[in-house]
Amino acid sequence: MQKNTARVLLFLSICLAISSCGTKGPLYIPERQYPQDTRAAK
Repeated sequence: MQKNTARVLLFLSICLAISSCGTKGPLYIPERQYPQDTRAAK
């Protein structure tokens, strides 16, 4: 029984790791939707 539990937990953790990869590529903020403040924060 414990072997099956360990296998299920391993399988679920692998699935979680694979699915957490999400969208590939660099992160960015679209300037049209979210314009950035160009003033320096002081």
